[in-house]
Amino acid sequence: MDEIIRAEGIKKAFGSQQVLRGIDLSVREGEAVCLIGPSGSGKSTLLRCINLLERPDEGRVLLRGREITKLPAATLHAKVGMVFQQFNLFSNMTAFENCLAGQRRALRRGRKESEEKAVYYLSQVGMLPYRDARPAQLSGGQKQRVGIARALCMDPDVLLFDEPTSALDPEMVDEVLRVMADLKKGGLTMLIVTHEMAFARDAADRVIFMDEGRIVEDGRPGDIFAAPRHERTAAFLRRSLRDTRG
Repeated sequence: MDEIIRAEGIKKAFGSQQVLRGIDLSVREGEAVCLIGPSGSGKSTLLRCINLLERPDEGRVLLRGREITKLPAATLHAKVGMVFQQFNLFSNMTAFENCLAGQRRALRRGRKESEEKAVYYLSQVGMLPYRDARPAQLSGGQKQRVGIARALCMDPDVLLFDEPTSALDPEMVDEVLRVMADLKKGGLTMLIVTHEMAFARDAADRVIFMDEGRIVEDGRPGDIFAAPRHERTAAFLRRSLRDTRG
């Protein structure tokens, strides 16, 4: 498999707080990689540095071997898509219009092709019947599925998910995870920050445990969950799995 994303030596601080302390990471085509770890470990900041929503203080990011760290962020967002915790839909637009906006503005796509893609991806995530609904008329799970469809309409090389279920009521989590599992089966390259341990264990090709701005452990889900090499990983998983059962 070809490597799509590579991050080398990524450091990021906010004031005196060092959030990322030299991250090296690669994602290959078709991989689903889950980032897990305690709150404040730098997972979301790493995604934002890869997508240039934040500029790394040090290090570089490569997309298919080409350094992108200093490119204008807008030129990258079509190729490295992002699905956010809080949906980030345009409240004055319908689900269909949300899926058209980026294609028309950023990609300069014609209306016919944009509409065809919007219909296709809304259908893929089960939201075509709600194409004319505005965000205020949708549940959290429905909003997130529209957010995923909107990102897919841009034909990204890789899709980043920043805790896509954290703002959802528990009964809505599964509908979003099912969509993500289907995308994985379809071969989409994904880098996912998640606190859904069962999803990371069952759906990911690799799991990366982060703590205090560093990658502590990187391996296959079966190895990470059954026999973590580091005590910090083991302690986090014990707490997380206990909380899930509770």
